[in-house]
Amino acid sequence: MIKILLVDDNPNKQNNVKQTILDTHDFSESDIDIVSCTKEARKLLYDNYFDLMILDLVLPIELNGECNAKNGVDFLNEISINPSIKPPIHIVGISGFQDQVLEFHDQFRMKLWNLIVYEESSSNWKDQLHSIIFHLVKTRQKFLSASLDKQLSLLFAQLEDDNYPLTFLGCDWTTICQNLASIVEKSLDVPSRFSNGLKAKNINIESLKITSEYDFQNLVHLILRPWIPSTEAENVAIIIDGNTKNADFSIKSNSIIIEAKYIDSTGKKNDTLKTLEGLKDFYKMNANVKSLLFLILVEDSVKIDFHKLEDQYSQVLAEPSIYVKFFLNKLC
Repeated sequence: MIKILLVDDNPNKQNNVKQTILDTHDFSESDIDIVSCTKEARKLLYDNYFDLMILDLVLPIELNGECNAKNGVDFLNEISINPSIKPPIHIVGISGFQDQVLEFHDQFRMKLWNLIVYEESSSNWKDQLHSIIFHLVKTRQKFLSASLDKQLSLLFAQLEDDNYPLTFLGCDWTTICQNLASIVEKSLDVPSRFSNGLKAKNINIESLKITSEYDFQNLVHLILRPWIPSTEAENVAIIIDGNTKNADFSIKSNSIIIEAKYIDSTGKKNDTLKTLEGLKDFYKMNANVKSLLFLILVEDSVKIDFHKLEDQYSQVLAEPSIYVKFFLNKLC
């Protein structure tokens, strides 16, 4: 989560801005530091890094001092030249005193990432602040993910050089879903193959059958639980107008929703494809859902273009991401 410094001498405005951040984003009060003058802000910037500073442009140098826009300009200049100050990554100005801000418009424009016009009776400033922070949060998440990817690639290269097995599922939701689908796919094939092409003496391969959606869901549950113990079956994923929708499986508090479907006829194929379209939009209403994984087992007698439908229904760049995987039933 990003760290925010709010510099504002108006208690009511402080509370409004803080509450707007808390109401619209997954922040806690510990993520937000609030001070009332440039002197207090300077002390915090000596010792702390902030992702965002929301700066009232008309404020005092010290507590209960005179407020004017020149203090804001001077403070912004000091941030850029004082080597003892840890400059915030982004600085957003916020002010309800447009006459004073306009006097120093050019100076503010050069130093600020954005300028918000504060009007207590309007919600425009709230929408603008929400958009700014949403952008920062998303950017931070992508940066951390990219950084983690690079570190992991180096680690995996070392493990591979040392001939260690790699069992990592991924560091983003879509990659995790793709790897989970791969595990399920292999489970449909492995029982028919044992070392040297021989069947295990104490396992009856002929008894491993999947002939219904219930069978397939049981297999998915058994296969995925060792990899992700938090996999839950029939967990409530969303509630609308008092009605609940249970996902076939959910992982990490509905971060990943898994639906396992079985197609054994043309009619069931058409019904399943309609269901996929509806579920994609349905689960988007749950803000916790980061990725949807649709696993669809198909009997050989049903004619389906796997690759075309996977490409048509998967949306790996969407939010939440959607990954659809079809399998041919080899355990029939």
